[in-house]
Amino acid sequence: MDHETSSHEPIENWAWKAMDAADQDALRPHVQKRHLRQGEILKVTNNPVEVVYFPVTADIANVVRIPDGRMGMATMVGREGLTGLAAFLADAPIGWDVQVQIEGFAWALPTKVLRERYDDSPALRDQLLDLTHQNQIEAARNAVCNLRHETSQRLSRWLLTTQDRTGRKELPITQEEVADLLGVRRTTIVATSRKFARAGAIRTLRGRTTVQDRTYLKQQACDCYRAQPHQ
Repeated sequence: MDHETSSHEPIENWAWKAMDAADQDALRPHVQKRHLRQGEILKVTNNPVEVVYFPVTADIANVVRIPDGRMGMATMVGREGLTGLAAFLADAPIGWDVQVQIEGFAWALPTKVLRERYDDSPALRDQLLDLTHQNQIEAARNAVCNLRHETSQRLSRWLLTTQDRTGRKELPITQEEVADLLGVRRTTIVATSRKFARAGAIRTLRGRTTVQDRTYLKQQACDCYRAQPHQ
């Protein structure tokens, strides 16, 4: 499903970098670098988590789908974390789809290996529990942000956060895909993107958005962006 490439370890992933050296040594032989394709569904709701991913340049969304066919992004995971963490800690099926929203590289690690190390390492347990707590805060803030903040604020936050978590200036994603993730109409995203483009903050062309002026986007973004952790 994914395409393997050669390297050594996910040193550009912040969660990996924050691990104790002993935990890195134990996990390093088992990680594999993968290229994840745009739109690829890595895990389907109610399925067991057999692999976790440490993104580097990919950005991955936790997507909730409702029976009428609509969807929305609960949280996103980039180089600050790893996928499927809550389900891994609970040793339970995942409660949402895990879908690649920005193609790129990530490191795959079998959960069986992570579980063995987690059971043996208090430091790793503390780190993953803290990261889960931060994810919970982000999910709660996203829920309120989606209810209370304007599309321009939310789009600015999404652009800034996605760039932070991928390290990429150009984001290969269509406006329709962004609209689906943010739970708004495509026409609303198009109109807001045009406003940002006129201000010189972004450039959109053929399914790609390039961030040009982060200062402008920070001025437009809601406080939710400033409240989340930044590396």
